[in-house]
Amino acid sequence: MVCRTCGKKGDHWTSRCPYKDLAPPSEGFVDKPATLDAAAATGGATKGAYVPPGMRAGAERSGGSDMRRRNDENSVRVTNLSEDTREPDLMELFRPFGPVSRVYVAIDQKTSMSRGFGFVNFVNREDAQRAITKLNGYGYDNLILRVEWATPRAS
Repeated sequence: MVCRTCGKKGDHWTSRCPYKDLAPPSEGFVDKPATLDAAAATGGATKGAYVPPGMRAGAERSGGSDMRRRNDENSVRVTNLSEDTREPDLMELFRPFGPVSRVYVAIDQKTSMSRGFGFVNFVNREDAQRAITKLNGYGYDNLILRVEWATPRAS
């Protein structure tokens, strides 16, 4: 062990250093760490302080959630689905109208059965409009489907 005050090795601990009264006061010790506001006021972070990637110099300030946000403009809501309907079934039904980017069928967690509605996202809005026109009122699995534009989700 090395004493941090005098630098001698092994014969005493830093707290019991006989030379601590003779050593100059250390300027490196701070009672309270600098806050983020204080670091911003001084023009940046202090040396050794962690700065999240989104707050670093040159980082985009877009919020970061754009990557996970999907395009709801071309989203179609399908209701009155039977309990047996699964995502591949909807994909098979809607694929003839154009490229489909996403299919979702709401499933009850307890029963693992369909909750009776789902969403289909198309790549092109024209394909989605054609699917709505053709499939609204279409008989599927002994039920009559209701197909309409999905309302955008509230933020």
